[in-house]
Parts: sequence; C-alpha cells; structure tokens
Amino acid sequence: MIHHVMGVNGFYPLLMTLWLLPLAGAVLCWTFGPQLKQLAGWLGAATLGTSFVLTLLSWSAATQNSGGALGAHQSLLSWIPGFDFGLLLDPLSLIWTFIITGVGFLIHFYSIGYMHGDKAFARFFAYMNFFVFAMLTLVLSDNFVGLLVGWGLVGLASYFLIGFWFERPSAVAAARKAFVINVVGDVAIMFAIFVIFTKVGALGFGDVFANASQLGDWVFVVCVGLFIGAAAKSAQLPLHTWLPDAMEGPTPVSALIHAATMVTAGVYLIARCAPLWSVSSDAQMLVGTIGALTALVGAILGTAQWDIKRILAYSTMSQIGYMIMGVGVGAFEGGVAHFFTHAFFKAQLFLGSGLIIHALANEQDVRRMGGLMKKMPFAFVAMLTGVLAICGIPGFSGAFSKDAVIYGALAHGHPWLYAIGLITAGITAYYMFRMIFLTFFGSYRGDVDPSELGIRHPELAGTPAHDEHEPHEHDHAPAWIMAVPVGLLIVPTVFAGWLMFGEHSWWSQFFSAQFAPEHTVATPVSDVMTTVFAVAAVLAGFAIAYLRYGAPAAMEHAIERLRTETVRMPGALANALYFDAALDALFVRTSQLLGTLFGRLIDPLVIDGGVREVALSARWLGTLVRSFQTGLVRAYALILVIGVACFVAYYAIAGGVH
Repeated sequence: MIHHVMGVNGFYPLLMTLWLLPLAGAVLCWTFGPQLKQLAGWLGAATLGTSFVLTLLSWSAATQNSGGALGAHQSLLSWIPGFDFGLLLDPLSLIWTFIITGVGFLIHFYSIGYMHGDKAFARFFAYMNFFVFAMLTLVLSDNFVGLLVGWGLVGLASYFLIGFWFERPSAVAAARKAFVINVVGDVAIMFAIFVIFTKVGALGFGDVFANASQLGDWVFVVCVGLFIGAAAKSAQLPLHTWLPDAMEGPTPVSALIHAATMVTAGVYLIARCAPLWSVSSDAQMLVGTIGALTALVGAILGTAQWDIKRILAYSTMSQIGYMIMGVGVGAFEGGVAHFFTHAFFKAQLFLGSGLIIHALANEQDVRRMGGLMKKMPFAFVAMLTGVLAICGIPGFSGAFSKDAVIYGALAHGHPWLYAIGLITAGITAYYMFRMIFLTFFGSYRGDVDPSELGIRHPELAGTPAHDEHEPHEHDHAPAWIMAVPVGLLIVPTVFAGWLMFGEHSWWSQFFSAQFAPEHTVATPVSDVMTTVFAVAAVLAGFAIAYLRYGAPAAMEHAIERLRTETVRMPGALANALYFDAALDALFVRTSQLLGTLFGRLIDPLVIDGGVREVALSARWLGTLVRSFQTGLVRAYALILVIGVACFVAYYAIAGGVH
C-alpha cells in the first residue's frame, strides 16, 4: 500500500514547541507548586500565551498547499508499517489550536484572579495546563491512535478539574460520572479503530482517507463507533447527563470545557473524518438527527434551570447540537464556523457569570439575584453581549454561524432538521433572556429568605441557608485581572462572524482546500429568508421572556411568581426529562445488581464453591485411600482374599453367560 501523508513533510520546531509548552507548564506547576505559590498562575498563563503566539507564527505553515498536500506535517516516530505518528497542522487543526491556546490563555489569565486565595492554587493551574496539552494532542495528531490518546487524556484532565474540590461528595460524583460516560465513548472509538486497521491496514489519517473505499459497507460501522465517542465527549443525547453536573468544578473550568476544549472535540472528530462521513448517507442522517434533537432538548431543559452555570451548561449542549447537526449532514464549514464563534461568546458568558458569582459570595441561583445591572454594569454588558451573540441577533457573531448551520441542513436535503433549528433558536432566546431579566433587572432578591422563593421548604424559613457552591475563598485579587479577559472577549463575540459574511467570504476561502465541495439540493427558501425566519423566532422567544420576567407587572410580583413557578415546575423538566433516571435504571442499577449477584452468589457459591469442592473431594479421597493402609498383615491378607474372590466370581459368571 502506498503511504499517504496529510500535510507537507518537514521540520516544524514552532509546532513542536506550542504542543509541548503546556505540558512543561503543568509539570513545573505540579512539581514546584509550593515554591511558586501565586506565581503558578502567571506561569500557567504564560505558557498558554506563548503557545498562542507560536500558533499565529505557524499560520503560513498551516495554510501552505504544495501539490495537494495541505498544511504542515511533523513526523515523530515510526514503529511498524501502518503505525507512523506525527503532528498535523492544517486549516482545520489550526482553527482549533487558535481557540484552544487563545481563549485558553484568556481563561487562564482570568483564573489568576478567580482562584486567588485557593489553597490548591498551583495544583489548579497544573491541571489546567495539562488539560490544554491533552486537547492539543487530540487535535494535532495525524493518526487515530494519537487522537485516541489525546481523547483519553482530555477525559482524565476533566476528571481532575471537575472534582478539583474533592472534599465535596457532589464534586467527586460529578467527576466520576463524567469520566465513566467518556470512557464509554473511548471504547467505541477504539473498536472503530480496530475495524479501520483490519480493513485498511493503517491508522494515519492520510492512509485511511485515501483508502476509504476498502472499508466498504463497514464505513457506517466505523462512523457509528466514532460518533458514539463524539456523543460522549460533546454531550449529545443520550450521553449528555455528565455536562450539567460538571458545573461542580470552578467556573474557569466550566469556561475551558465548554468554550475551548472538551465538548468541542466531537465536532472536530467528525469534521476531521469528513471523507468518511461524505460517503455514508446513513451516518449523515444519524448524526444530523441526533445533533438536532440534542439542540432542541438542551434548549428545552435550559428553560427550567435556576443555577446560572447550569443554564449556560444546557445552552452549550444545545449549541454543540447545532454544530454536530451541521458537520453531520455535510455542512462542514457551517458547523466549524459555529464552533469558532461559540468559543468566544460562551467563554464570554461563563467568565461573565464568574464575575457575578465572585461578587455575590458564590451565589449561583438566579432567583436570589436581580437588580444587578446598576451594581455590576460591566458584567451586564458582557453577559448581554454574549446573549445577543448566542441568540443570533444580526450583526453579532452567532448570527452568521448559526444561520449557516440551519440553512446548511436544508441545503443538504433535511427540511425537518431545518425546522428544528429554527424552533430551537426561538427557545434559546427565551431562556437566555430569562436569565438576563432574572439576573440584572427588577429588585435584588439576595436578602429574601430562600423559602419565599421556593428554593427551600417553607418550614425552613428563617434558618440559615447552606451554601454548597464554590467553597474556596477569594482573597482581594485585583479586579482588572478578571475584567480584562472578559473585555477582550467582547470584540470577537461581536465581530468574529463577519469573517463568514458573503458568498465568497474569508471563511469559505480559508477552508476551500480542506473540505470537498458540498453537494447541495435546490431549496425553496434562500439563506436570506432563513435569517429572517431565525430572527422572527428569536424575537418571539424574547417577547415571551419579557412578558414573563421583564415586564413591569412581572417584576412587581417577582417573588411570588418565582415561588409559584418553582413549586409548579413540571416533573419532567425538573428531573431533566428523566434521562438520569433512565440511565441509572438501565446501566447503573443493572451493574450494581450484577455485582451483587456475582459478589453474593456466583463468586462465593459457584466459583469459590467449585474450588472448595475440589479440595474437599481430594481430602475425602485421600481419607478413603488412607483407611486401607492399616499396617496389619491380616488386613492385607483379607483384602487379597476378597480380591481373588472377586476375580473368580467375575470369570465364573462370565463363563456361565457364554
């Protein structure tokens, strides 16, 4: 088989350095944390900042196109035929690396202020740097094995960070849940890799994509295996339940997971494997459908949340669903574009929520907020900018990318996915503006007894509330450290989408050599009309949110209304459509029952019992044989006589018969 390599082979020291710098930062923070103390934060941020600069300096290498070889390829090692390992920086991985290092740097910088005073400050930045290294390993690998290694390391890093405050049982449970669900995806990808190697005989992207025809009908199986991994990592139905619980980690961790790293890995995997998805219409339909349903369900569940971080978590689930729908149906440019814009406005939203949580002594329940627009005008501007972008208000970044995904579904022959996309846009506007109205408008409700808001049982009125959120203490960190990254993110949150404006946009030209021309069908609706429909849906969602939470009449009786809404919340929404309960019944309790069965019955009675029976039988047989060894001559003579008598009797009977 001819060996195919993606990218122009060469020696790229900048690529190697930007990949390894976060690992070096993690090792230094972990090893010398007690000595570095607060300097660990600056060291961790500096490594990311340097990697970001090196990414920009590698731009020309990543976009070079020589004889059909696109990007830069750095060989690392060759083991046996089919097992060549290296790094690949092409336009697709460049965009991811740009976001991972750029947005990751801003989150690291923000964390210096947010985590100031935490007793495990250095350990936090060691984990954060390791997280970024794991994600870079995933997106820069030129083969499926390297991708799987990065995939697993990302899951491990998320386990460390979600359970960072391991003294809290809820954080430990959330970390374990995220890790276990992601391992399910890891195993699925591993089986897909087995099939690929069996059929193609190689694992490099270049070899696999060039010989994709050898997969035959197995290409759908491979795509399903890869997508299960993507669904677990990117919180797609039904493997999404770990994502809201992951809010147990510090707010910067949530920002890094949602905006720059973990949950976008599934989008990258499908986009990277575009040559496989392009030849399997069944895989396109499956992935597009699950992505659309995830977008819809995530938006619906977002309407029932009170924790500001959980509202944003379900918005991530919904927006990633948009991305998966886009790349799933073949609208790769649109799906990747939404990843790009989402990284900015989602980081903006999480870091903005962190400003609020930080200022309110770790309060996260929007029912106990209100009236913060005057007290925190900068946080209001930051959050409102992010909300306008995620809702797709024309002119803001999210409008360009989300409309591209929605229209892409229609252009690829999926009108019902198109309809779901529009409906989801309206629901998104409703729950995001619900968050804005509850947080920033009306009067402040933080001094109201939680029982009056429906947060606790009325019998607990007047008793101290137990605070379970973000237990660390923040020790007078300079405010500008947290404000600067949030302020910088406002710029791309507003303007990044303009890179996608026009039929021959910069974005289309950037990816012209990355993805094959998309095969679209004639549509009854233009992309301009799609924007009109999307804006109409957004305005409808905004209007409903305003009438329920922002109108003067609604704010006048806010406390009574919030208590009533909390108490009367439909059980299906309050319990997240019972996905957790279903997974618990189907897998967790089943595993526990099997463990109990094996632990109390199979293992002690069958397995151990069988071993014991062998020992008892050997002992009984030994006792029986030993009973013949008496040491008395008359006993041995009697045995001989009995033996001879038996022989005589046998032959006498046998002769008589004959």
